[in-house]
Amino acid sequence: MALPATAEEPSYLEDTIYDPADALTDAEEQAALEQIEELRDETGLQLFVAYVDTFTDTSGASIGGEEWARLTSDESGMGAGDLLLAVAVDQRAYGVGDAGQSLTDAQLQTVQLDDIEPRLAEDDWAGAVQGATEGFAREYAAGPSSGGVSVPDGEDVHARSEGGLGGAFPLLLLAPFVIGGVGMIAGRRKRRPDPGAEVPPQAQGASLPELQREASEALVAMDNAVRSAWEELDFAQAQFGTQQTQAFTQALSRARAAAQEAFSLRQQLDDDDEEAESVQRAMLGRILELTGRSRQELDAQTEEFARLRSLQDRAPQFLAELETRAAETRDRLPAAEQELRGLRARHPERALATVRANLERATNLLDSADGFVTAGRQSVERDDRASAVAAARAAEESIGQAATLLDQIASADADLRGAQEEIAKGIASLSADLQDARPHQGEPTIAQAVERARAAIEQAQGSTGGGDPLRALADLDAAEHALDTLLEPMREAQRHQDKLRGDFEARVSRVGARLQSINQTVSTARGAVSSSARTRISEALRLYDQAVATASEEPTAAMDLLTRAEQLGERALTEAQRDTDHWGSGSGGLGTPYSRGRSRGIDPWSVILGGILSGAGSSHRHSGGWGGGGFGGGGGFGGGGGGFSGGGFGGGGGGNFSGGRF
Repeated sequence: MALPATAEEPSYLEDTIYDPADALTDAEEQAALEQIEELRDETGLQLFVAYVDTFTDTSGASIGGEEWARLTSDESGMGAGDLLLAVAVDQRAYGVGDAGQSLTDAQLQTVQLDDIEPRLAEDDWAGAVQGATEGFAREYAAGPSSGGVSVPDGEDVHARSEGGLGGAFPLLLLAPFVIGGVGMIAGRRKRRPDPGAEVPPQAQGASLPELQREASEALVAMDNAVRSAWEELDFAQAQFGTQQTQAFTQALSRARAAAQEAFSLRQQLDDDDEEAESVQRAMLGRILELTGRSRQELDAQTEEFARLRSLQDRAPQFLAELETRAAETRDRLPAAEQELRGLRARHPERALATVRANLERATNLLDSADGFVTAGRQSVERDDRASAVAAARAAEESIGQAATLLDQIASADADLRGAQEEIAKGIASLSADLQDARPHQGEPTIAQAVERARAAIEQAQGSTGGGDPLRALADLDAAEHALDTLLEPMREAQRHQDKLRGDFEARVSRVGARLQSINQTVSTARGAVSSSARTRISEALRLYDQAVATASEEPTAAMDLLTRAEQLGERALTEAQRDTDHWGSGSGGLGTPYSRGRSRGIDPWSVILGGILSGAGSSHRHSGGWGGGGFGGGGGFGGGGGGFSGGGFGGGGGGNFSGGRF
């Protein structure tokens, strides 16, 4: 019997579907159970679904979907192969969890943005479950990372025996990856790779025996690299601590996952049934791709440790250099303050969303950099070089973020003036499309697109007086693209293709610059920005790159991708600003740049907001404090206080979790 729809705290999920919000009818729930069972039969993945009224913690305070999903997953003891879709229908928030990390971060993003969120936005609660099961099945079948092995059309992959490796390389190499990973290898053994895709570049040109030899050598080299990396990680953690080695730990986990896939592919190739040559090339190419990428990532982290050790040797000189850089950056503050005043005089406040707090934050970061330099020098005096380097790295990051924030202020006026010029062009272009659409307004879909276009023009015309011209431009772009798509069959084909290419060239640089600006906003506030905004900007940048790559051959698809990227970027900015505002209000506000009533020194709020202490953002999850591992006294942080930690999208070792609003 369904419970009354109320606020729900995380709890143990006894059933596959928990629906106290009565979002699903009996028939829809039965259909959802069948879809979940089909997912389990095909992939071994078990999806749990929760529809509640609102998300709360145990105290009754409202929390986000990502945190609720994580806590509920923990309460329910979820592990390998367990997935969770949690939706708060009144709060219009949701969370997605992959407790056993069966999918990569990118795959979880794809299911979230393409299969779940659009249906939730339409209040299609049953459709969201269907989308989740279909999306998870598709992504799991594709395999991790870049989507599994590509096999040419018409070729098959034989069912696998339980044979050994055929002597290609010692079974011992598999040992580190088979423990705890047998289920992964066995579960993917019979999966047919996607047909029709090209053979990876790594597998083109060389003869098949050469590819087989290269793949075997690459596997041995990767296995040696991973083994050495574990030893290096232990040594580095003892030398630099867990925080400084967090990125290496994550890289090593990814390398192990890649190794599991690569060894599984090698196992399939070494079994009794011989694949067609095209299939072998595809699988060997995938092995070379996996091993090459993993080696590069591990090598980069090893080089970073070498840099850290070098910094220990020259810590006093490095701290002196940082002091000079901080002073030079601080000299830019008066000009930035004057520029910000000018921006406020020339542009409406809404148009300054990405820069309005930059001066204050840059000032606080530079104060923190000075404090870190002081703490580092005190550590050098005590001959604690590891703590000195940690403080120096924090100072370096603080200075870098401050410079980025000041750069954004310096470029804002040109960006906004350029947007106003582009608005005039955009209105003219969209108005021409409206003329083309006039004979066809009897079609309901075209009539709706025309109405949307007129609204976008009206909003754009008003943006110069009190709105955000950059956001108005994005809306103009989306409206024009929607109308172009509907008018395509009614226009002469070549003329339409030429128009699309021209529109793409006119938009691509501006959209790319806007996305980079939004990405910088997320980066410099990563201590406050949740995974939802990170997910959107990450996907936006991916789609932008894909649009650029396909523009010459497929202008229609490229415009689709560019429009989607632009809209996701704007959503990322909205969510990042909401997260930052919420974080600031929760900390009692950050005050004003020159009148905070505190002495200069390390400013806890600025370095947490910038992710300088925790390294990757927090989503507001509290974990421990700053005491006990600071920078060796003076200038550091006292014990307690409740620091922030966590890891953005899929961060941490307890599975991948994300969420958002709809």
